[in-house]
Amino acid sequence: MANKNQKANDAILMAMLQDLQGNSAASTAAIAMANIKRDGADQGDIHEIAVNDILDNAQDPISKIKFHLGQHPEIKENLMKFAEEKNIPETGNTIQDLINLIQARLKDKGYDKFAEGGQFETSDTWVEVQIADKTYNLLVASTDEQKEKGLMGVIEMEPNEGMLFDYSDDPQAEVSFWMKDTDIPLDIIFVNQDGVVISVKQGQPLSEEYITEDSEFISCVIELNANSGVKAGDKTDLFEELNNIETEELDREDEADEHPELGVNRLYVYGSDGNVQAELQGGERIFSRKSSVVIIRKAKKAYVSKEDKDYKALGRYIFNEMDAQDNRKPEYVNN
Repeated sequence: MANKNQKANDAILMAMLQDLQGNSAASTAAIAMANIKRDGADQGDIHEIAVNDILDNAQDPISKIKFHLGQHPEIKENLMKFAEEKNIPETGNTIQDLINLIQARLKDKGYDKFAEGGQFETSDTWVEVQIADKTYNLLVASTDEQKEKGLMGVIEMEPNEGMLFDYSDDPQAEVSFWMKDTDIPLDIIFVNQDGVVISVKQGQPLSEEYITEDSEFISCVIELNANSGVKAGDKTDLFEELNNIETEELDREDEADEHPELGVNRLYVYGSDGNVQAELQGGERIFSRKSSVVIIRKAKKAYVSKEDKDYKALGRYIFNEMDAQDNRKPEYVNN
């Protein structure tokens, strides 16, 4: 029970932080969810949500926080003790002082900002991605463990930060997410193999309801702060980044230096013995390694099942890949 109460109190602290940073609606939902998880739903929850709504409309975060501290005296007592023990300096700005105090308290409990000492700063697996007219720094979750952890334990992200769940090696027909133990409100953005946003769904803190997208060829999912402004149909340069085109081009130049017998700006097909089997003149249709893996997997599935839906899925994927090739920027096309 103590652990359950502690998690609820931590969630309320995080919600207070959201209030102070201007995300009041998400805060109200997070506090309601935290109290329901701790005590179950009751009449008091309805009263608290109503008071929160009034204070949200008044845009008065200080009064809202005073209200919550009155409802939860143990949180107020712990904050005051912590401030005294750690000698947290005051700036004279009431809102900023509260932000600093709550951030310090949560960090002391093991929560952290995404980019300051948290996952983002300590990882080199990230990409800079353009979505519509904005640029985001995204931490790439590629292993099952990274995908399972997601943004758990993160109390704050900057507006340009987020997480990328990469399924591009094996595009999914259905993907489900949930917000259990995730304490900040999120936009959950589903992206197809062409880098186009399929849909944007809202993730409420601590919710255990599944958020599902059922669409052919889900290649990536992006988590950003709530109210990011990203919408269905927005285009990204996601796969240009994931494929690391610049690095591949440098690798080809290095290979030409090591093998002067090979012509510059030509493409060669190698056999398993390491010898050149064919020289490509231009105009040939070539799929990337990632696309080839998906095509082979879908072809095997169709061959085994003999079902029309699997042959159609294979055909759709190939034609979508061909269409993507036909519409790539000229600098990424071999002529």
